[in-house]
Amino acid sequence: MTVAPLIAMKSSQVKSFDAVGRELDRRAHTYANDIDGSGRHIGYRCRAEDERPVPLEKAVERRMGELKTKRKVRDNQVRAMGFIVSSNDALDEKTAREFLDRSINWFGARYGYENLLAAQIHLDEGTPHAHIWIAPVIHDRETGFDRLCAKELFAPDKRRKNAAGKWEVTAQGTMSRLQEDFWEQVAKPYGYERPLRHELRAKGYRSLDAYKVQVGTTRALKSEIETLEGARDKAKHSAVIAKRELDGLERQRVETRAKLGAVTEQVDEKRAQAAEIDRRIAEKMAELDRLDGEIGEKLELRNEVGDEIQRESARLESLRRGTRAVARDVEELRPVAAEIGRWEAAGRAERGTILDSITARCAGAARAARAAIEELRDRIWALMRPRKAQGGGYGLDEMVRDATEAAKAWNRSHEAPTRSRGQAR
Repeated sequence: MTVAPLIAMKSSQVKSFDAVGRELDRRAHTYANDIDGSGRHIGYRCRAEDERPVPLEKAVERRMGELKTKRKVRDNQVRAMGFIVSSNDALDEKTAREFLDRSINWFGARYGYENLLAAQIHLDEGTPHAHIWIAPVIHDRETGFDRLCAKELFAPDKRRKNAAGKWEVTAQGTMSRLQEDFWEQVAKPYGYERPLRHELRAKGYRSLDAYKVQVGTTRALKSEIETLEGARDKAKHSAVIAKRELDGLERQRVETRAKLGAVTEQVDEKRAQAAEIDRRIAEKMAELDRLDGEIGEKLELRNEVGDEIQRESARLESLRRGTRAVARDVEELRPVAAEIGRWEAAGRAERGTILDSITARCAGAARAARAAIEELRDRIWALMRPRKAQGGGYGLDEMVRDATEAAKAWNRSHEAPTRSRGQAR
């Protein structure tokens, strides 16, 4: 790599210092360059008594006021020379800052710190660089006077054409010595190569405009490289993420295949179970049909039994009603039986009276009995019709006899007297 060029900028008009100073310390921005607006620019206090960096126009005015000259400084005299020292993007920002600090101190030591007008390090552009302004003052020790002489301090090489028609250096100027001394004392420890004048010209470092074109091209290429590197890093990152996602999908595919096999086995098992359940359902349906038939038969039998039970219940109820009627008659005959007992125990004189009472009671009982018997006969006749239809005869006397036997049986169960009316007489 080659050292950054030192570009001398001559200013012959006093009014231009204000604009240059405003651009130098970022009080104004008049150039269309790539300043990022971050405010990363460092101003130097060129003198110990200064509390803060002094603007260039004020520093020039102050220095001109300190000079002890034989004659007045003319308006067209060069009052300040400006230099730009660039790191040429070869160093990182920390090392570049150190290199630029050493460059400023080297200029101050070489031309006198009293002649160091202003110094600024700009880190807010594409390439870190330093602006250094020097007052071209020569002090004559013999006379004790000062004089401004930029041509003497920063003289170019003297050149002329040789016999071959090419330009050659006949006398080396102070600017060439400045470049070589700066490389030897400042730039060489940072890995920069010795600057060669003809190589610098071939690379276009003849003017500030050519240098800006070169720097702009370098910055554009560097920005493009950074963009491509960023795209490459993003592509690598995307590839890594895609690989991870692909690995995850592959694991999911394997797991899904295993789960699918297990699910398939479960489905087959469930299908077999479903077939077995269908078979059982068919058996149960057949059994249910058989039970439905049996239930139908049982229902028919139940209906027949129910009808028979209803008929027997009606028959039993009729018998119960007849029995209750006979029981009432027997209950009415109980006083008669009591009178008969009293008649047997009475004397002859009383028996007639008792007999008349018995006769009266028996007559009432007979009427009631005949009415009850008539009613019982009608009921029994209705109940016994099926027997009569079969050819069996059942007369009224038989009915009376059966009713009397039923009454006797009921009377015996209730301790009724065993004597008949004929025995009482």
